[in-house]
Amino acid sequence: MLRIPRLQKPSKKFLFGSAFVGAFLFAAPAASAQEAPPPHPAALVQQVASDLEKVGIDLPSHDVQRAEQAVQQLQAAVDDGVAQAINSIDSALPEPARQDFATVVAQAGLPPAGGRGGVVQQLERLTQSGPAPLLVDPNYVWKNDGFSKLAAMKPNADFVLRRVPGSYFDAPRTPEESHEAMAREHSLYGPGTPLFVGGDMMCTLTAAGTDSAGRKVGLTAGHCGDVGAEVVSADSWPIGPSGKVVARNTKLDYAVIEFDDKAEISNEYDGVRAWKLGGGIKPGDYTCKRGVATGTTCGVVFIHERTAHLNHVCAMAGDSGAPLFKDGRVVGAVTGGLGNLPCRTPWQGILHSPTEANNMDTVLADLNRRGGPGAGFTLAGSR
Repeated sequence: MLRIPRLQKPSKKFLFGSAFVGAFLFAAPAASAQEAPPPHPAALVQQVASDLEKVGIDLPSHDVQRAEQAVQQLQAAVDDGVAQAINSIDSALPEPARQDFATVVAQAGLPPAGGRGGVVQQLERLTQSGPAPLLVDPNYVWKNDGFSKLAAMKPNADFVLRRVPGSYFDAPRTPEESHEAMAREHSLYGPGTPLFVGGDMMCTLTAAGTDSAGRKVGLTAGHCGDVGAEVVSADSWPIGPSGKVVARNTKLDYAVIEFDDKAEISNEYDGVRAWKLGGGIKPGDYTCKRGVATGTTCGVVFIHERTAHLNHVCAMAGDSGAPLFKDGRVVGAVTGGLGNLPCRTPWQGILHSPTEANNMDTVLADLNRRGGPGAGFTLAGSR
């Protein structure tokens, strides 16, 4: 169990300096909420409109009462969605509680990735200056409205991509090498590949390689799926399942995926390359991760213990299993967050919960001790 150090609380000026950030976070309780009262919903919407106007996006006049009702409805919807999408597996941890960063896969007929309803969809419609992109895949949603682009901190982009419900980041695209593998009727797997696990969970692949028996295997977070769950690349889902979970350790929170003949493996994916597995890190080091929900983000290491790290890398649901890098070495995999403030938009900056990752050296040692699939794991070579 990790001991959480007492961190200095952010000042009022930083915490509530932008009501625009509050548009994404008002439904999530923060440990330092006593620093200042939360913004009034009507004032929040007006401030968002003001922020949009600063980058040249004009909104029609708002009915304040309707906006306030929409915010209240949105808060209830978010509470329900978070309860369904985030599964806490360790109630013994002290507050702030641990949250797993796996997320439920959006299905046809359900709200698409990033869609929260209420005021957010209203803002998207109000800032839609042209035809909206056609929705084909609820987990691969293109947005070209002003609100979505500003929320992703890319107001001048032609489009931004949403892949995970509740995320306002511009998500990683399917890379060309994945399309090339699909043309060969294969799925390509490497560090950071987005995964569908068991048909209803979305996570991120830590790394792909081979074990001592020559099997093609991969690693992800243990809470992403049970043994026997089928694995599909979210970047090449038409290929269908090309692996399954064959082993997991819930204490260290890792799972082993065995890939089949439809899978190709690499130590490089979408510009992210893993040079080595494991190696030491220490508090104060700077690490980076690559996940399907929030892309590539970096942060400082707070705590390093034998089984886990605690760091300030931005992450949220969907990023479970994301490789954590230090100088090209995969030193761990994102497993969850401590607290109730996930990183949903780049506007948050450092204002988000700490992120927990397992320790790759301990994971590899456990694989070798247990034997079977994954024992003797080594990284795949470049394609």
